[in-house]
Amino acid sequence: MNIAYLTRVARDLYMRASTVVVNSEHTVPVKSAHQDGSNVVIIAEPIRGVTQITSLRLLDEQGGLITEKMGSIDVTDRQALEFTFRFEVKGGTIDGV
Repeated sequence: MNIAYLTRVARDLYMRASTVVVNSEHTVPVKSAHQDGSNVVIIAEPIRGVTQITSLRLLDEQGGLITEKMGSIDVTDRQALEFTFRFEVKGGTIDGV
């Protein structure tokens, strides 16, 4: 894929990421986002009072799902959590073309 197009796709992701939803109940705004070519890093505001993480969802500005992770991680309720999402936008190959 053309590197200019991949950079454009990364820019779109960088511009649209807006909130993180923790355990389907805590909505946390994005604190910062950084793009370097086709690499994007998105960091959420810190959150406290969560004692277990079962799901993380990164949403766009319209509430659409960008990515979701499921798990079961216990944390102390005094711990401040800060979630970071790292993306590398890459092209692929199509067989037969």
